[in-house]
Amino acid sequence: MPIPLMESIHKTQKLPRTDSVLMGRAELLAPGDRDLIEAVLIRSQPTVSLGRIMNVDPRRIRRRVHRLGKRIISKKFLDAARSLAYLGEPEAKLARLYYCQGIPQRKLAAQLEMSPHQLRRKLDKLSAEITAISRMRQGGQIPRSDCA
Repeated sequence: MPIPLMESIHKTQKLPRTDSVLMGRAELLAPGDRDLIEAVLIRSQPTVSLGRIMNVDPRRIRRRVHRLGKRIISKKFLDAARSLAYLGEPEAKLARLYYCQGIPQRKLAAQLEMSPHQLRRKLDKLSAEITAISRMRQGGQIPRSDCA
């Protein structure tokens, strides 16, 4: 299923999101975050009942949902998600883990078994690639229909 990411950033912040757009973006999140977004925003489950089930304060759940919501409408998340099809497999994996799932750099460096310095250099290169792909999309060099 293609990920529906075609709306512009400006429209994203002003118009209400549809369930398909939210779920398309949530597919790129970590499994626990995806389930939380689906429960709260798609199925409209109250955070109080989720808090009871998870034995967590409902305010903590609301803050987490708020942070996740900010992440999935951020320009960097959308640019990275739209660029995944044009990146090589290692770069796409790194983009998914860092930009989409939001794994911190130290944890990511340990997970990928590399030094923080090596990871930072890879992330700098990846950021430049994502920016270049985004500019190519805006300039019409990459058709928008291919960047679902």
